[in-house]
Amino acid sequence: MAVPSTWDTPKIIAEATSGQFKATAGKYFDKGCNEALDYTTEVIDLNGDEPGVFTSVAGTCLGGMAGVQVNLYIKNKNGQWQPQFGFPGTYTVLKTKSKAYPDIEIGGPGFCFPVWHWNGQQYAIHKKCR
Repeated sequence: MAVPSTWDTPKIIAEATSGQFKATAGKYFDKGCNEALDYTTEVIDLNGDEPGVFTSVAGTCLGGMAGVQVNLYIKNKNGQWQPQFGFPGTYTVLKTKSKAYPDIEIGGPGFCFPVWHWNGQQYAIHKKCR
């Protein structure tokens, strides 16, 4: 899942997040939280042909008890970036796959972590925790 050297990572991050984030790490002001929050991003080749962008925003305002909010941006069939998550947790890209995309585990407080599965259009819950 290495990123091809020909990809312009800052440009991909800015396009995927509609300019909210512009680098692999930094700060941005969140109006809802009324504070500057730290973020990290990761451009990753999930399906072997195009980029996806993970974003992680630190802080309990958005991340709750997990302390971080995670999102994943993937282009839809029309070439538009679509957010996949947008809730508290950390991500782990698993080796198992569905329709050429890897399953993604969302971690957080506790001992059971849900797994999200690509259904051909978006990531959907595959393994729930009770």
